[in-house]
Amino acid sequence: MVSVILLKPLYQGNIGSVARAMKNFGFSELVLVGSEIGEEARKMGMHSQDILDETKVFESLEDAVESFDLLVGTTSYETDKDNKFLKMNFTPAELKKKLSQVSGKTALLFGPEDSGLTNDELARCDMTVSIPTTGEYRSMNLSHAVAVLLYELSSLKGKRDVRIAGRKELDIMRKNIEEIANLAGHTEKEKIFNEMIGKIIGRSMITGREASTLIGFLKKVKGELRKIN
Repeated sequence: MVSVILLKPLYQGNIGSVARAMKNFGFSELVLVGSEIGEEARKMGMHSQDILDETKVFESLEDAVESFDLLVGTTSYETDKDNKFLKMNFTPAELKKKLSQVSGKTALLFGPEDSGLTNDELARCDMTVSIPTTGEYRSMNLSHAVAVLLYELSSLKGKRDVRIAGRKELDIMRKNIEEIANLAGHTEKEKIFNEMIGKIIGRSMITGREASTLIGFLKKVKGELRKIN
């Protein structure tokens, strides 16, 4: 299941256009953060009133993403250089391939039209995706970007039995790795290290069973390091 989250959209018309694109490609769950459904959104939504009627509204991003297993941030910035690891993104086709391997609740997160997602907001995502566009003008209209991604993902079909690790499991993994790093004395560039670990875990699309096994292993490592310290 793939949902769309709009973080503080500036224009009601774009909310309606996004709902319309979702209707076009068979997606139904729209989430708004820091906004609401207004008259202009209704006008632009055309035959997607059912999606607008069922839109979930939250005040904070933290509350909005709580129920999702995988959070995918969208950005116009991309690089293929390994020294820019935190800025390396999937293409829509690569994202589809990843999602085709597992089941779970996935959210596509889109930022405000004028600025997009901040670095901190992108750091909260499990992975990021960029739509390949011309280098002369990379930024796309919000509803157009949503349409491109949903068109690509609309071909995902069939039930996938392999469950992706949930957000709670991923958070436990990250916390254990961070604690192990601290016990091992690895404190240099701590924030960057923690963000990198989060991205590695997100891109790996770890399954529930794998997460359980890794968590058990990490806890044992942490216990042994505490004995030494």
